[in-house]
Amino acid sequence: MNSPNQTPVDRPSRGIEIEISKDLTLLAGKNGYQGYPTSKIQKGLVISMKGENLCEEGVGFGVPVLKFGDEAAFPGRSRSKIWKEGDHTVVEIDYDINLVSRLAIGNRLIDGDRPCRAKGRIDRLHRDHPPLRRTIDLVSVLFRRALSMETRLVEADSYGRAKVVHAISQNGKIDVQVRYMPKAEGCTEMAIMNEQGASSFDRFCNSEGMDLSSEEIGSWKRTSAEWAGFIDAEHDLFFKLWKTEGAELFYGRETRPGRLAWAGFAHVISMTDRRDFEYKIDLGAPP
Repeated sequence: MNSPNQTPVDRPSRGIEIEISKDLTLLAGKNGYQGYPTSKIQKGLVISMKGENLCEEGVGFGVPVLKFGDEAAFPGRSRSKIWKEGDHTVVEIDYDINLVSRLAIGNRLIDGDRPCRAKGRIDRLHRDHPPLRRTIDLVSVLFRRALSMETRLVEADSYGRAKVVHAISQNGKIDVQVRYMPKAEGCTEMAIMNEQGASSFDRFCNSEGMDLSSEEIGSWKRTSAEWAGFIDAEHDLFFKLWKTEGAELFYGRETRPGRLAWAGFAHVISMTDRRDFEYKIDLGAPP
């Protein structure tokens, strides 16, 4: 999407700010909240209202996560570029997918395939059986507490890079292009995460008339609606994603003090025969 007359400006550390309106700004290359266990994951576009970062533990818009069977890999490094292209501001974020989740007891990491497979089965059970989620969460917390066990993100050999290009218009519409450049074989799925903070975005709605608040929303449910979105009533702000061919759309919201504070979506794409994906995000006033 580079314009032949524009030179991209590389911003590896300073961060980028894109003003949408007097109060609404999008941030890139600024990881912000560092107190969460997931803070090593590089963030995408983050919403700021009147100077307040609204992302909390959410990863922002357009963050790729790769699945290799039961193993998930996350971006641990990134570089950002920005340029103007007609009426759009274009932000390109180049992610290095080099983080994996590992269980640890004290200072000792529990490595190997068996813990990954077990965690993958629990995650699928949690996702596919909503009535069991509270029980699964309680058992998991008690089990980990009894063994002084926690989940950590650790660096690994790079699984590849993902280039995400956001074309942002002044009316709050964002066209997103994602391209994965693999270094490792066996990638089965890519999830494009689009999350902001749970404290601000605590109401969900979609084109089919669904309207849920706070704990009613739950974590990771499929939706087949034409569009779905989250509302921040305090700031009179709404973000929505559109149904996109070739992907399943999941939505969710979770809060747990000191650990979880996200609300948003994941586009999940099968990677057996593709390496790229495009979708749209709208920012604006609630419907």
